[in-house]
Amino acid sequence: MRNSMISAGVLALLSLPAFADDHSAASGFALSADGMSLVTLPGLTEAAETITLSGMVDAIAYRPVTGDLIGIARDGMVYGIDTTTGALTAMDNAVAAEVMVAADAAIGFDFNNNIDAVRAVGSDGSNLVYFPEGFGDNDERANSVRRFTDLFYVDGDANAGETPAVFANAYTNAINGATASETRQYVLDAQTDLLATLANNAGELTTVAPLTIDGAAADVAMMGGFDIVSAAEGDNMAYAVLMLDGAETSGLYAVDLATGALTLQADLGAAAFTGFAAMLSN
Repeated sequence: MRNSMISAGVLALLSLPAFADDHSAASGFALSADGMSLVTLPGLTEAAETITLSGMVDAIAYRPVTGDLIGIARDGMVYGIDTTTGALTAMDNAVAAEVMVAADAAIGFDFNNNIDAVRAVGSDGSNLVYFPEGFGDNDERANSVRRFTDLFYVDGDANAGETPAVFANAYTNAINGATASETRQYVLDAQTDLLATLANNAGELTTVAPLTIDGAAADVAMMGGFDIVSAAEGDNMAYAVLMLDGAETSGLYAVDLATGALTLQADLGAAAFTGFAAMLSN
C-alpha cells in the first residue's frame, strides 16, 4: 500500500541467452514513495541522479513505440514526463466514472506493445486501460481511461477464491520503436506472493509459480515495480524493484518468468519505491 508498507521485493530475469545476462544494456527509472521524484538507474544496478517532478503520479510506464515515459494518478489522469526536467504534461484525458483507484492501493502500470495502450492494475483489484491520443482509427476510446473486469483467480486455479493484491505488471515483447505481434502480461501479487499471468480486459489471473529466493518462499510487499525489456520478440528480460518483508532497502531482482525465482542484482539503498520503468538502450 502506498507509503504504508516498507518491505522488499522481487525482480525477475527470464532465462535466455547472452542478452538476458547483460542487464547493462538496459536503464530505468524508479518512482519515489511519495510519487514526487524519479531516481535514474543506469545499467539498472545502482541509484544515481534524482529528478524532482513538477507534480505527483502514482505509477510510471515506458512506451516502447515512442520512447516516452508516462505516469498515471489514481484518479485516472495521465501525464507525459520529461525525464530531463521532471516536468509533467497533462494529457487532458477523459476518465470513466468508475475509474478511481482506492487511496491505499498500490498501482502497477505497463504498456501492451501489441496495441500501444497501457494497463494499470491496482492491489484493490482495479483493471484499467489508458488508450493514448490517436489510438485506432477514430476509436472513441482514444485519450481516455476505462475500467474493465476486476482481477480474480480463474476457476480451477490453485488460488481460485483468493483475493489478489496485484501491485505490479509487465508485458513481454517491449521492443523499442515498434509494436509487437503478440504480448503476454505478467503480474506480481503481494497477497499470495505469486507470479501470475493476467488475461488483459477479462481480469483473469492464472498462477505461474510462487516467488522464491534461493529456493525459499519470498514474502514481498506492495512496494516497487516490475518491467520487461526486449531486444526482439521472444527475447525478454524481466526486472522488478521491490522490497522483501522486513527489509530496510529496496533491491533490483531478476525474475524467472517460468519458475518465479528471484535473483538479487543490486541493493538500491533506498527504503521504498512505488513504480519502476525499464528500457533497452538504443
